[in-house]
Amino acid sequence: MIEHYFDYNQDRKDFCFEFFYVTQNKKVDAAFLEDLKEKVLLSYRSIEALKFHLSESSEDEIKKYVTDYVIPENAGIIDRIVRQGDWGEIVAGLIVANIQKLSIPIHKLRWKINKNKSVFGTDLIAFNPGDPITDIHYYEIKTRVASHQKEGTNPNRNYISIIAHNSLAKENNVPNEMLADFLMRYYVEQNDYASAAKFKDIVKNPSAYNRNFELFFIVEENNYTDTIFDELHNLPPQLAPLRVTVIIIKDLQKIIDETWQDIDQRLVDMIKK
Repeated sequence: MIEHYFDYNQDRKDFCFEFFYVTQNKKVDAAFLEDLKEKVLLSYRSIEALKFHLSESSEDEIKKYVTDYVIPENAGIIDRIVRQGDWGEIVAGLIVANIQKLSIPIHKLRWKINKNKSVFGTDLIAFNPGDPITDIHYYEIKTRVASHQKEGTNPNRNYISIIAHNSLAKENNVPNEMLADFLMRYYVEQNDYASAAKFKDIVKNPSAYNRNFELFFIVEENNYTDTIFDELHNLPPQLAPLRVTVIIIKDLQKIIDETWQDIDQRLVDMIKK
């Protein structure tokens, strides 16, 4: 559904990286939010896992499971940061899959041990659709209501563009393909050796694949300015090829909050339908 509410277009060409905007073409409405709530829940658990655990449960038991085991708490600042980060990763994944038309091999959030913690490692990895895999896309995703403000402590305050770039560059400097190795092991455990073989080859022959790097920023429309990318443009090149995608959303905080509101009831509807 997200592809019906947002347009994806290349805009400025004066940066040293590719630059794309994702902008709303229609107002976020109740139908969008209900669909997004379902996508959020399925990012944390497969429908098979949810029905296996909850098909014989009461509505109150289903709601309690959501708050106790699935979604991050909303008790303090750290909890809200985790919620916002998870929300951003999920929305970015929907754009990658439905608008960029790339293949995402795993729902990383399903493998959280602690629902109130962020997941380790690269935010998102995707591949060209179909076989064989030739292109690997690595993503760093940041969600900010106040993207126009620098972050950090003096004298090392930076715009979020620099923070995201440095984080992805750090991941890229690891001298091995840890995520591909994880995916190989994951598919072996599923007895899916055909898929495991693809990721084994990435681990063994990483130079045979085209590596692409992308910074995703989900930002509030009223606080956004392109100037946050001027410093990124002037950095010595570390990631190539590099693409920047900016998803501009009006009333971003309101939409984030409304996604979590009554999300437990959305699961009741999914289980009981």
